[in-house]
Amino acid sequence: MQLLPQGFSTAAYRSTDATVFVPIEGRGRSRIGNDVIVEWSKRDIFVVPSWHRVQHEADEDSVLFSFSDRPIQEALYLFREDRDAT
Repeated sequence: MQLLPQGFSTAAYRSTDATVFVPIEGRGRSRIGNDVIVEWSKRDIFVVPSWHRVQHEADEDSVLFSFSDRPIQEALYLFREDRDAT
C-alpha cells in the first residue's frame, strides 16, 4: 500500500514485474509509459505492464494498493528495476 498525500507526485519508476493497482481511497492519475494517463478513483483497477515507467499524482489524500509477480521474479533472479526512469 502507498499513501499519497494531496498534491504529491511520485518519481518515475519502472521494473520487470507487472503490477496491478487498486485505489482504496482518493483520486488522482498515473502516467504509464510516455503516452497513457489513467485517471483513477476509489475501487478502480489498472495495470502497469512490465518495464513501463509509472508516475502517480494524487488530487486528494489517496491510498493505492498494489500487487505483482515480483516475488517469483526475485526467486528466479529475474527482477530488475530502474528508479531513475526519466
